[in-house]
Amino acid sequence: MENSNSYNYSRNREKLLINLIKIIEGLTCDSKIDEQELLYLDTWLLESEIIKDNYFSKLIREKIARILDDGIIEKSELDKFKSDLIEIQTKMLDIPDIDLYSIESDKHLLEGLCKGVVANQSLNDAEIGYLNWFLTSNGALKSNYPGKYLYKLVKDILDDGVITEEERLQLMQALSSFAGVEMSSGIVDGNATRLPVQHIDSLELKGATICFTGRFLCGSRDECKSAIESAGGIVVERVTQNLDYLIIGALSSKDWRYKSYGRKIELAVDYRDNRNSPIKIISEEVWKYFYM
Repeated sequence: MENSNSYNYSRNREKLLINLIKIIEGLTCDSKIDEQELLYLDTWLLESEIIKDNYFSKLIREKIARILDDGIIEKSELDKFKSDLIEIQTKMLDIPDIDLYSIESDKHLLEGLCKGVVANQSLNDAEIGYLNWFLTSNGALKSNYPGKYLYKLVKDILDDGVITEEERLQLMQALSSFAGVEMSSGIVDGNATRLPVQHIDSLELKGATICFTGRFLCGSRDECKSAIESAGGIVVERVTQNLDYLIIGALSSKDWRYKSYGRKIELAVDYRDNRNSPIKIISEEVWKYFYM
């Protein structure tokens, strides 16, 4: 008899891979991908532990990491990434050990599509049109929960040929609710994220190397840098294992994992928790508590 843990692992792995196939479709169905969608995908993959070693998952994260490496996301990079995603998705359809043709997989496909469509917290006409096509084309989905409810909602919205902002918001909320996505709270797949700051009893900046990330309440990045240098600290641009402090701006919220500044935080957490680095991750509030 198959071990229940092994069965659940295989089932959850299959669900996430099917989700990923349609997340890609949801991200690219309007023929473009933006910065927020890219960062959402990076976050979703980061939190999808079960498929972290999957070839396609790793390939996508590597491509995203290269785009984010210099801290600047160019339109040409997004265009190339969109093309890469479409190619990767085509290859994923041939994964031998996932079932794409059951009622259960239909639900996972719809769930993934909804996640991709709402990733940037907006719905354009092309995305709504694509969602309508997908639901209309899938008889099983539009006859069963939750597809039949989303199908009716989309049809009602499109019925008069005009999509109002109220209707757009209503559909956005319905898709987000079904997909378990609450972007304003940092939830990309039912898992809330928090800033990984830590408690410290003292803060000695003289001779310390400091890196900033996020948005700061106390002023511009140059003003923050001047304040650190006045206290004898050394400001650097990149997170390394030898960094003493990473300071996160107070205007950075729980959605940090799908913001561009989240890459520095993610790297610092890895160094701190997995590579025995002495780096301390603190908030702007803590910095100002000691150096006001």
